[in-house]
Amino acid sequence: FMALGPGGTPKTIAGYLRISYLRQFTLKDPFSPPAPTAALRPANGFLLRLPERPQARPMVAGIAPHRQTNQKPSADIYHLLRISLYALVRVNSRLLRTGNSCFEKHGLALFLCLCPQCPDAECHAELLHAGPTHLNATCQDTGEICHLHPSDSSMHMTLHPDDAALVISQGWGERHPLAGCHVPGIGKRLLPEGFVMVYAPQNEEQIRVLHDIVRAAGWWVGGVALATESNAEGVVFTRMVDQYQCNQP
Repeated sequence: FMALGPGGTPKTIAGYLRISYLRQFTLKDPFSPPAPTAALRPANGFLLRLPERPQARPMVAGIAPHRQTNQKPSADIYHLLRISLYALVRVNSRLLRTGNSCFEKHGLALFLCLCPQCPDAECHAELLHAGPTHLNATCQDTGEICHLHPSDSSMHMTLHPDDAALVISQGWGERHPLAGCHVPGIGKRLLPEGFVMVYAPQNEEQIRVLHDIVRAAGWWVGGVALATESNAEGVVFTRMVDQYQCNQP
């Protein structure tokens, strides 16, 4: 608990007791993806394919914090990953902002924000709508789509069941031990069903793969296809029920 570094739980006796209690209700199999349902919006996942991760899965431990304990990349790769996340925000400035993670209470996180939440956002008619801020709430409906762990360079994010299944099957990640779990005495799920750890990239090519997975998280949280450096503005899908039949644009 102490050795895994900072996380969303205080490093106190009370924090340790809380984690000990939560451990009773964890998933039996973190490599089993969440089951899709007919009421999902978006109806389909974002990712069409992913390459198979060449390394064996890393060792993973803990609940909060939840970290990998080996296959930690170099400081250069960590910094490249961090810079690349800022670059993703830059090319999606009307849709994304950075901040401290709502889940972890610290560390770099990306949030999907709809105008007028982003100060530099250009307001587009399709972003102005009544009802919940985001299609699928993650942490208190803040729109958090992912966060980065500086201690091991892994990430947490929430994905569509189809995308979570692909990420797991191709060896890029696994579900959080408490993803979708009901905990007696709390009265709600602590984490979304599709809350996954994506393993730390080992090189620049793997950072590109992680970018695709982060874009899939944006698709789940807000029904948006985030732009990359190689495509212009990205695509924002209006929030009409009949349009959630769209596949990846």
